[in-house]
Amino acid sequence: MGSQKSLLERTDMTLHSSESSDSTSGHRDHPQELAAPEEARETENHSPITNKSENQHDNLAAKTSNKSSLQNDKVPYSRFGRRQKLTLVLICASSGLFSTIAAPIYYPALTTIEKDFNVSEELANISVVVYFIFQGLSPTLMGGLADTFGRRPIVVWSIALYLAACIGLARAQTYGEILFLRCLQSAGISPVIAVNMGIMGDVTTKAERGGYMGLTAGTQILGSAFGALIGAGITATWDWRAIFWFLTIGSGISLMSSLFLLPETKRTIVGNGSIIPASVLNRAPITLLPSFKKRMHVNNPDWETLAPPEKVKLLAPLEIMRCPEMALILLVAGLQFSLWTCQLTALSSVLEKEYHLTVAKVGLCYLPSGICTLISIVSAGRLLNWNYRRRFTKHEKWLLTVEKELLQEYDDDTTRVKHMIKTELRYKFNLFRARLEIVIIPLILSGGGFIAFGWCLDVHAPLATVLVFSGFASLFSNCIVACTTTLAVDLFPQRSSTASGCVNFARCILSAVFVASLSKMMKTMTIGGTFTFMACLTLASSALLWLPIKYGTALRYKRQQKIELREKEKAQSKEAQDLESQASTNNEDASSEDEGDLEIMRRISTAHSINV
Repeated sequence: MGSQKSLLERTDMTLHSSESSDSTSGHRDHPQELAAPEEARETENHSPITNKSENQHDNLAAKTSNKSSLQNDKVPYSRFGRRQKLTLVLICASSGLFSTIAAPIYYPALTTIEKDFNVSEELANISVVVYFIFQGLSPTLMGGLADTFGRRPIVVWSIALYLAACIGLARAQTYGEILFLRCLQSAGISPVIAVNMGIMGDVTTKAERGGYMGLTAGTQILGSAFGALIGAGITATWDWRAIFWFLTIGSGISLMSSLFLLPETKRTIVGNGSIIPASVLNRAPITLLPSFKKRMHVNNPDWETLAPPEKVKLLAPLEIMRCPEMALILLVAGLQFSLWTCQLTALSSVLEKEYHLTVAKVGLCYLPSGICTLISIVSAGRLLNWNYRRRFTKHEKWLLTVEKELLQEYDDDTTRVKHMIKTELRYKFNLFRARLEIVIIPLILSGGGFIAFGWCLDVHAPLATVLVFSGFASLFSNCIVACTTTLAVDLFPQRSSTASGCVNFARCILSAVFVASLSKMMKTMTIGGTFTFMACLTLASSALLWLPIKYGTALRYKRQQKIELREKEKAQSKEAQDLESQASTNNEDASSEDEGDLEIMRRISTAHSINV
């Protein structure tokens, strides 16, 4: 037992010294090289190790001690190379595509469903509303399970449930069945979006995360971008039921690819990808291939990259959303997405009823919005990477200057200066600014585009004018979603699926509210007035982004200080209890020894009296 404890202490000292050297000398490195140590420190801040994980850490120390220090220094943050990451992007995007496509592919069929089931426009829109409600609620709950039990089981289960719901929708006979199965369809597939962002967070560093997340989100957004066009073509050629048969076939292919090709990436289960999962549910058949094992170093796993296990926290989304800076960011992203969703919904009804276009032609009218949305998301990912590197490099140069000044002030006391730079708030990198400052101008431009779009529809402007402003508004609208999701994963890397689920919750719940009231708003306020009101509301909320940009780092720093203080107090309390328990045990042992001595003395005295 003593040797195991000393071994653990030596391993902890080695990891601690390596971490200290990374944090103190890190400002001289390239941002991408620095990202891995930052991820490790954030993991520690958000996930205190439980008693269960201490036993795992004992085993971890024994396994990592077999590696040389030189080898440990070169352990990458992720064993997934660029090609493997792009493959993950393709697998994730193909599954997430069926979450984003299920809402817009249904828009062109709304009028047909009104006639087939003899329901009003408001009641027909309810089938869109319930989809958005469950699209917001489901990831918030399932994201926590993905953060605990792994990404792969949740993805496979979600697609399977979605597949079953699509078959039911294609066979539905009443409007009540449509509503129920739309809820089931949304609840099944919507967690995939959040889990996909968690997968990207597992395998990428901050310096490259924006690009991969932008690529994943951009491919996923193809569903929102071109879903209405596909739905219009299917409805015009066959009928609305064919839409759900199309989704059944597509999701079946996606289920097979995820089942066989999607490896587990959760860092509490596989570390940087080199560790074989303990559960069969987390193992993909592709991981049995010799080429995969060789690429991922499965025969010599990097045990030191295994993150502490997470407990299931059903209230974890509330913990994230109650952070003031996150609440403001989610509000802005949710309102912006709601405005874009209302634009897509309005196009379906207004163009068919007021412009007297066929279903197929209405579908073609979604092309400008779809193409511009795709450009917006992909461009946002590239801009995120560029701005992060730019801000980080500037911050590092400033730290070099500050370090020189502090060394002169404190008589070349290197240890003290490095400790100050590492721990004090004023030297922290402003991640909020790096992620959010690039969305301010696009939000203003998109607001103007939506106002123009609404009034063009209101006055029956030429169709070309309507479509130009639809594309213009969409071009600058959805970048906020990519930026917000990337920032959420940056701030909560150990709970990345839950954090992404919070973004999904905000945008879907707000979309459900506005889509549910859109028809009445357009009748009461006119189409132009409705979009002017919503655009002004969105523009006003975008001004709130300056608050997290300016104060977000300080709020997060103070929150982490409180967490560390509570953990320290718990550790001290536990230590005091252990000492008290040990003292009590020693007293009991001493008391037992005294009683034993007295008993012996009584027996001797009794024997002596008998002899006398």
